[in-house]
Amino acid sequence: MSGGWDTAAVAADGAGRRAGLSRAGQAAALALARRLGLPTATPTVLSSRGNLLLHFAPEPVVARVATLTAWSRRDPFRWLAREISVAGFVAEAGGPAVPPCRSVDPGPYRQDGLAISLWEFLPADPARPGAAEVGAALARLHLAAADCPAELGDLTAAREQISEGVDALERESVLDATAIAALRAGHARLLDRLPAGRPAVVLHGDAHEGNLLAAPDGWRWIDLEETCRGPAEWDLVCMADQAGPAAPTALRAYAEAAGRPVPTAAELAPFHDLRMLEAVVWTNCMAHLYPARYLDQAKDRLARFLSG
Repeated sequence: MSGGWDTAAVAADGAGRRAGLSRAGQAAALALARRLGLPTATPTVLSSRGNLLLHFAPEPVVARVATLTAWSRRDPFRWLAREISVAGFVAEAGGPAVPPCRSVDPGPYRQDGLAISLWEFLPADPARPGAAEVGAALARLHLAAADCPAELGDLTAAREQISEGVDALERESVLDATAIAALRAGHARLLDRLPAGRPAVVLHGDAHEGNLLAAPDGWRWIDLEETCRGPAEWDLVCMADQAGPAAPTALRAYAEAAGRPVPTAAELAPFHDLRMLEAVVWTNCMAHLYPARYLDQAKDRLARFLSG
């Protein structure tokens, strides 16, 4: 046991929880499709990780059902509503985002206790962006979203994503009281370290190359459910951490496209530390429901956090 994890119990229970969520998600999406007059033949499962994505072929409509992610959020509907607002604004302006569904109202909808949004289908393309392409695409997103009027909250990805995740871990007794207290204290400490007065932009919230899809007209962002307003540095550390050794290339490309200086390591450090805490909380939430994919990573990250 590490911080409260009972590995055997989680492995036994997690698969059942995830399977139940997947079944419930597919049933809710089919019920919504019937309400909206969409095809109700067996949809194609595009992904079933944090969310369930279903393509209602032959219509170019993808249902995004909040399943695993909903477990750690107080109101999953609000997260999907913010995502639709920003992605719709960016796409309408010709920016780099996959648009919400145009043939029917994209929602989000509440269906059988689940939150569901609808999106335009983009055919799969195995191409992956290079570091410079990711940096330039992030700059284009920030520029295109600059005038978005939506109410998005202040650095929601670093505030609510962590606090609500810790609440869920405590509510379901996933971690012991010592670990919960340490996570909350670390969160408060790292929020206090954030520099004041930094200019705010509309953030992606989880900006890394895995959330870019190739389209005929260039790279487009998906998975904006953590979108919010806050310093660009939050998105930059997300991008840089994922890019690894190619991070300097990605950061230079962003700076060039955004017309701003390349951020220094000192400027990024407070956001990096907070992002790492978010990763600890998020992987532990996901491991509760999807242990086969996340449990080892969650235990390792939690142990390193608790050891200081």
